[in-house]
Amino acid sequence: MSSGHDFLKSRQLAEGALSAMLEHRIPPTPRNYAVWYAHQTGQLVELSTTIRQMLDHRQEFTPERNDDLYTRFLAQDAQLDSMQQASDQLHSALTRMMSYIEAAAGDTRAYNERLGEYSERLEGKPTLEGMKGIVTNLAAETQRIVEQSRRLEDQLVHSSGEITQLRENLATVQREAMTDSLTGIPNRSYFERRLRELTEEALQQASQLSLLFIDIDHFKKFNDTYGHQLGDQVLRLVAKTLTDCVKGRDVAARFGGEEFAILLPHTTLSDAAALAEQIRATLVRRRIVRKNSGDELGVVTVSVGVSAFRPGETPAEFVNRADGALYHAKGQGRNRVASEEDCAALEPSLWTAVPA
Repeated sequence: MSSGHDFLKSRQLAEGALSAMLEHRIPPTPRNYAVWYAHQTGQLVELSTTIRQMLDHRQEFTPERNDDLYTRFLAQDAQLDSMQQASDQLHSALTRMMSYIEAAAGDTRAYNERLGEYSERLEGKPTLEGMKGIVTNLAAETQRIVEQSRRLEDQLVHSSGEITQLRENLATVQREAMTDSLTGIPNRSYFERRLRELTEEALQQASQLSLLFIDIDHFKKFNDTYGHQLGDQVLRLVAKTLTDCVKGRDVAARFGGEEFAILLPHTTLSDAAALAEQIRATLVRRRIVRKNSGDELGVVTVSVGVSAFRPGETPAEFVNRADGALYHAKGQGRNRVASEEDCAALEPSLWTAVPA
């Protein structure tokens, strides 16, 4: 009975996922199906909340957004498994090294005890035959401890090399888990981690912290017109421009799809808005060129929202104000910067009234 119930429930979830994908014209790839099946179960609350927000804002589920949903909410499990595996391997190597050292320490203690015994026997003025026996045994014990020391040295050299390699592997896995594979800049996971750290730091130190939310204008149209390869080229261009414009402890990250974010510690709202304008103006001067033909395809423009952290608020509230300012910039015609002050007079419900 339980088995039949489980089958019926799974079938209902599968049908619901496929029906929703068909309704929103989402290709039924394994990754997309995994996302929508997880959404149907309701077990990944943040995933379901994000999908509902996208539906409320009438955002189209482009290939970039579909990939972003999978990467943000499902691919992380595989990355965590890889990190756990690398960590376990490093722990095992360290445990083996400690066992070698402990065994060698035990042999050294035993050797010292035998030396003490031989010393006591020598003090008793043994016979010549007794002296010969002591010398023979002492030579054998010394040879054994020398060989043990050589084995230990070999084991430690091997283990040291293994641990160095495993530490490098773990660092690589951790770095990849926090890096966007397409653009090479930090991904949303890294952004959210630094967001928590920097808001806590700003609160404790009473320091300034600002945030830029950046969206590529009409990116879907560009993708549909010129193809995803050129779309990827645009994403890389924007990412490089952002990293060229930031410095020090600033954090530029790909937030998802065609959206980027920059955290700016010790930066006022007005200075952050000035940087946003610098980024916007820099991108406008850079033209997109088709590599195989040299044809110019136009320029990239972005809309930018800017907010400043307020002591006592949550990171989500901080982000929401930047997101609201971004939508205000898009509502004013795109290719512009808007700060939270520009939309302070608007009703909060109007901040997100402009489709992506």
